[in-house]
Amino acid sequence: MLTARTLIEAQTYVSLVTAADPEAPAVVPARPEPGVNVTDGPDAWVFASPAGEITIPYASERAATTIGARFGLGKSQLIDAAQWAIVSASFARRALDADMAYTGAPDQDRNVVELNWEFAADAVSEAIKFLADDADEVPDAEIWSEYGRAAKARHPHLVSRAKLTDDLEYYRGTLEDFRALYKRS
Repeated sequence: MLTARTLIEAQTYVSLVTAADPEAPAVVPARPEPGVNVTDGPDAWVFASPAGEITIPYASERAATTIGARFGLGKSQLIDAAQWAIVSASFARRALDADMAYTGAPDQDRNVVELNWEFAADAVSEAIKFLADDADEVPDAEIWSEYGRAAKARHPHLVSRAKLTDDLEYYRGTLEDFRALYKRS
């Protein structure tokens, strides 16, 4: 059985697997919902997803929530470094589109912009976890999915330290700029 560090990591994994599968239906995968597709176990939830059953230990979710680690503590054993880089780029595209459309009008939801920039930064931070302290890029062994390997083949610098750290700086900086421009009243 697959194990995720948090419910949101499990949901991200399911989205990646269904997006990478040409046989999968072109629908948004179901979100984890207690009593519907998430069951309580003695020490973990079990998420019955289109990608298979995924276990999410309560202790892992609680620890991640306590320190604000959206996707979990430590390196993912479910999503590889290249996949995290792809996820971060997807959130960044959404954030940029929402940011460009945002004018500060009362009927607009600024949270859409902020959350997408936050998710982009958090996802690229997950990819950075796969870098050894002295490495210039994530080793191939840390890219185990076919989807991740294909993405790295198309974009050789996808998981280089320079690109990942530049992306993180850009996402965080753009979020700070957005918040400074549109201060909450």
